[in-house]
Amino acid sequence: MHSVRHWLSFFAGVIIFLLGLFPLIGKEAWLGPVNSVLGNVLVYILAFGGLYIIVDSFFEFTFHSGIGITTLLVGLVVFGLGLVVILSSMNVISFSVPFLSPIVYYILFMLEGLFLMLGCFIMD
Repeated sequence: MHSVRHWLSFFAGVIIFLLGLFPLIGKEAWLGPVNSVLGNVLVYILAFGGLYIIVDSFFEFTFHSGIGITTLLVGLVVFGLGLVVILSSMNVISFSVPFLSPIVYYILFMLEGLFLMLGCFIMD
């Protein structure tokens, strides 16, 4: 039986996956542009989701080390990219990630959501 933590990971993954899927299929009217205030909130969600994946990956190490390592790497990349964008927008660091277009954001959201949903079934 799955615990509450497993289902929390699954539903967080579904929400984050849908945040990436809807704009890619042309339903981005309710999200608005990435440069808006909501777009800034999405960057924070992306970074927090990456941190959540990192925490989930430590639970996956116990059962499936290969998938746990892959999840950890995805979490580190997503969290790192989100953190660089956040720190760059606050003028804490002087560089930014040049290839982060809106489509890349949405793909990162979908990848992050998939790994969170996958974690629900792997962390037994």
